[in-house]
Amino acid sequence: MKSKATRPDANWLVLNGVAIRWNGRVVFPRTGWTWRRGEQWAMLGPNGSGKSLLALALCGQVPLQRGEIHCHFEGVEADAVPEESIALLSPRTQRDRAASESSFYQSRWHSGLAEGRLSVDRFLSQASVEERNPFEVGGPRDNSRRFRENRRRFSRWLGIEPLFRRKLAALSNGEQRKVFLVHTLLQSPGLLILDDPFGGLDRATRSRLKSVIQRLMRTGLPVLLITNRPDELPPCTTHLLLVQDHRIVAHGTKHRLRNHPLVRALASVPSSLPLAAFPSSKKPVGRDSAPPLVELRHVSIRLGGKRILDDITWTMRQDENWALIGPNGSGKTTLLSLIQGDNPQAYALDIRLFGVRPEATHTLWHLRRQIGWLSPELHLHYPAGWSCLEVVCSGFFNQMGLHEPCTRRLRSAARDWLQRLGLAGHAGQSFGELSLGDQRLVLLARAVVKKPRLLILDEPCQGLDMLHRRSLIATVDRIVGQTGASLIFVTHHSREMPACVNHVLELKAGRIHRRKKRVERVAVLA
Repeated sequence: MKSKATRPDANWLVLNGVAIRWNGRVVFPRTGWTWRRGEQWAMLGPNGSGKSLLALALCGQVPLQRGEIHCHFEGVEADAVPEESIALLSPRTQRDRAASESSFYQSRWHSGLAEGRLSVDRFLSQASVEERNPFEVGGPRDNSRRFRENRRRFSRWLGIEPLFRRKLAALSNGEQRKVFLVHTLLQSPGLLILDDPFGGLDRATRSRLKSVIQRLMRTGLPVLLITNRPDELPPCTTHLLLVQDHRIVAHGTKHRLRNHPLVRALASVPSSLPLAAFPSSKKPVGRDSAPPLVELRHVSIRLGGKRILDDITWTMRQDENWALIGPNGSGKTTLLSLIQGDNPQAYALDIRLFGVRPEATHTLWHLRRQIGWLSPELHLHYPAGWSCLEVVCSGFFNQMGLHEPCTRRLRSAARDWLQRLGLAGHAGQSFGELSLGDQRLVLLARAVVKKPRLLILDEPCQGLDMLHRRSLIATVDRIVGQTGASLIFVTHHSREMPACVNHVLELKAGRIHRRKKRVERVAVLA
């Protein structure tokens, strides 16, 4: 139950004896928390701790089993519904919006399709943000001038003006994140909740976004930042809400809690992790006796009048593991879409996979069976209702979900990979019920279950806490070392890559900015 605060001059938000009903059980029992005027809070906790669930409860999107949430925000009319004054931007809200705009994750490469026609300009229009009927009587609201000023200001803050003419569905994951934030800010919320706002953003954009959040906090807008990385906290953050095992374990000033064991655990690298055995594979043949895995010769792509890739010539051989780096919009995902065969322009360009040019659909389908991949787009669009076992089995068929019979042998192999990744107990559980970190591991199992020759991992650590990041990177190292797969690993954190990576390819503005051998091959997490 929500109601207005009895002391609006003192408090933004009060949780009084709250308990949340979730998946048939009660979590966050007897929760109390007060957010006073002038404070700026951040919620810290590991993956699966309940941070996002608590945020949904604040927005009225999950039921309370008991207790009350009182809120009062400036600029909210006395008869306004409190939930309407709270805006939440999270990976889940981005996934839902992306799914409503494009029904399958490859649609950004199919610009001729009827779906996904909404441009960034239209998405950020006043009619779209306020969800107004364009034929309503009475014309525009009297705040249209202020809306235009805010749109210009927020767009400039996040540097998205060059994206206005592009389709929303054609943007990269990081570019969408910035556009959705501007859309959220234009709703003039009384409370802004940002769940993992820095995920998928390059270093420069993360710095820029942190500056934007600082500006918003200085205007007096209450901002709740949810993260598992203590280093992402803006300096204006004054208080911390620490969450673990679906409980608030501590709350208070940032200064008082900076050395709390949970904060230190999120900021440090665990000393050891249990090692799992992986099925061995024949060692790959030498570079002189087999064709390269990937060959691109003078590859260029234009999309919506913009050159996305510009004269890319690059070769990847079987004994090479590459890190692919570069800022948002540099062309990384477009390059991978050609290699994976998601982009229809792969047929027309000078591209060879495993020594074969994909000139026909059946040829490309055969080549794709030798590639395993994981990406933010795949994660955003993956159906939440499939069981984890079905998700892994779908990797045998390159499908989103399991739409054809899976033999007992294939199901046994899928169960084996879930067990090796510590997820055997989740085989029958719905994919959407897992924490973000466990979902990512399930998708990693999906990528490797068919023993691919080439493994493509696009930002696999995005949104993961330190423990899950280190676990995933160590797992990737073991998979590559013991299965003989070659790796393309995409990251925005230069010190978060597996030790097996021995080459680096950096893109900028669609061109190869740098390629080099990686001398230092010790995986260190920043």
